[in-house]
Amino acid sequence: MSGQPAFGTANNGQTFFRWEGSKRRFDDRIFFAILAESAVAGPLARKAIALDRELGLQGWFVPENHIHISLVGLGDHDGYPEKLVEIARHIGSMIVAKPFDVSFDRLTAFGGGSLVLRNGDSNPALQEFWRNLTALISDSPLKLFLTKSIEPHVTLLRDEVRVPRIRERSIDPIGWTVRDFVLIHSVIGKGIYRESARWQLNGQDDALAGM
Repeated sequence: MSGQPAFGTANNGQTFFRWEGSKRRFDDRIFFAILAESAVAGPLARKAIALDRELGLQGWFVPENHIHISLVGLGDHDGYPEKLVEIARHIGSMIVAKPFDVSFDRLTAFGGGSLVLRNGDSNPALQEFWRNLTALISDSPLKLFLTKSIEPHVTLLRDEVRVPRIRERSIDPIGWTVRDFVLIHSVIGKGIYRESARWQLNGQDDALAGM
């Protein structure tokens, strides 16, 4: 099935899902993420510039205050999807977890033009957090909007022509302690990020659904 799922409320108050034609333009992206704390975001932004020069790229850099770990996408939409965001906020509030450490030690090309940081085989707490968040969404009305599940990663820059030629390599680990996560509304092509919700991690050891 082609196109994008649309989410809304009919005149009779019933929630509906339908598929819109793929040629229609969608400007509003909703996703869960972990924003890099300022002490890490600055060095990551400078590293992106250094890598751009070292690798001979001509990248579009992720703004310093937008650098984040991508967790779960909820699709692109024609306008701000208030009902979808309302459900997503409820799902986010169900997550109970303590702060946990993350570390990234691999530089790789990803997604047809993104230069990203990934982790070889650690970050178990992040993996558990991501899997539980995905599971909650998969068991909710937002299941149709769940974008293809991907490993959590940090995008540094985008260059659709040159980045795909970059071979994966090891780097000195870059990490920090995750203390919260957010629901982001991104206006595509405008460089605008708005926080639709933020949750502090101050609960149990594992990322579990608070039932």
